[in-house]
Formats: sequence, C-alpha cells, structure tokens
Amino acid sequence: MKIKQALNPLALVTASIMVNPWSQPGVNAEQNPFQLEEIENNRLLASDNEGMCGEGRCGEGACGNMTLDMEGMVMNENRDELPLDCRGISEDVEISVSAGKKYAEPYPDTAFGFDQHQWNVKPCSRITVTYTNEDNVRHQWMVHGLPSYLYPQSMFHLEANGGYSKTGTFIVPSDDKTYLVHCDMAAHMEKGMKAQLVVGKGSGDIPAIPGVTAARNPNLYGKGNGILNWLLGIAIGVISFAVPVKYLARKQSAL
Repeated sequence: MKIKQALNPLALVTASIMVNPWSQPGVNAEQNPFQLEEIENNRLLASDNEGMCGEGRCGEGACGNMTLDMEGMVMNENRDELPLDCRGISEDVEISVSAGKKYAEPYPDTAFGFDQHQWNVKPCSRITVTYTNEDNVRHQWMVHGLPSYLYPQSMFHLEANGGYSKTGTFIVPSDDKTYLVHCDMAAHMEKGMKAQLVVGKGSGDIPAIPGVTAARNPNLYGKGNGILNWLLGIAIGVISFAVPVKYLARKQSAL
C-alpha cells in the first residue's frame, strides 16, 4: 500500500472551512489546537487515499490495511492469516507497552522511551500489542522485517496520539529472528525509542537498545565523563583565546 506523502493544500483549506474539529466526538476546547489539527490531517489522509487500497475495505476512517481515528492509527493488522511457514498459532501473546518522556530518565542522552525494550516470543506467535502514549506528542510502535506477502512494506505499525492507546495484532513467522521495534517520528528513535522483538532464539542483538545492548559508537561526552568534558572545555577556551591574540599580534607587527 502506498501512502501519499502530502495532502492537497486546497483540500486542507476546504476541510478547514467545512469541518469544525471542536465539534467532533471526544474533542473538547481544552485540547491543544495543534493536536486537533494533526488529528484532522490524519482523518483527511484516510479520505484522500480512499479508493487506492483495494479489497473493498475502504470505509469511514479506514483505508485497506490502515485504520485511522481520533486516537491514532493501526497499520497492517493481521489476526488470522498464517505465515506460509507456520502450521498454526503456537501461542497468543499480549503485550502492553507505555511510551513517554519519563521512560527516558534512566538512560543518558535520550529524550523519549518505552517502558520495556525487549520482548521474547515463540515462533508463529500471534501478538496483540496495546500501546499507550503518555506524552502530548505522537508516538509509534513499529516492527520491521516481517514477510512482505502478509505485511505491506514488511511492517506492523501502531501510532497513538498524545494521551491515547491503540491496540493491534500480528503473527510472526517460524524463523528465529530479532526484529527492530522503534518510533518512526523524526529523531524519536535516535533519542531512545528503540527496542527489539526476539522470536525463538533470535538472530543476534540490535545495537543501542536502551538498557539492553551497547551502542556501536558510544557517546564519549555523556554522563560519567566529567573530567573529559572539563578538559575539552579548557582546550576550547584556550584555542578561542589564542587564535584572536595571535591574529592581533601579527596585525600589530605589520603596522
């Protein structure tokens, strides 16, 4: 499924005239107007892609494998169709994940986080994820590397608007594999929203999972490097002072 990257500006203007977001169910005047605009854009995105999804599944707030509402989005949900290498469901697993700034506090150089960073399941498991966003900005829980014949773009994707929860289900194949889980909002993964889903024995750890694995290129200027930071500050100060002094000395001698 291809999603259009940008909305028609004329459609946005028309929608802003015809649709009063303050009158929509579940919305009140105390909510952030920018969040309401974001929610309305999601609603327009679903409408804008209507007719592109096939299978006759487009309807109110839905487009093929993607379902949008005031609380967020579920993409590529799969409750029943087995991967080709699975004879049946090995187990049903329920996962509850919370996301927010407070979960970044234990980890240096992060700003956002999940309350868990690793999940272990059996091959051919059916996994139901309830994702709760405790911040005021959007967060996502996205799994990459799933079979593309079942999951368009090889991913399963939950997105929750600030203060909401979304629930979705997917089925993993039979191979031992470690899947990347992250938030795809700009810079959120780099700032801590990264985890791994280990199926069976897994296929090796993913680097830089907070509290689980070390980074390939650790930050030398984080916590625990106070002396290094102090020395670096002195060096920068000396250079900053020496360069203009040397320049002035040369200029003076030329006169």
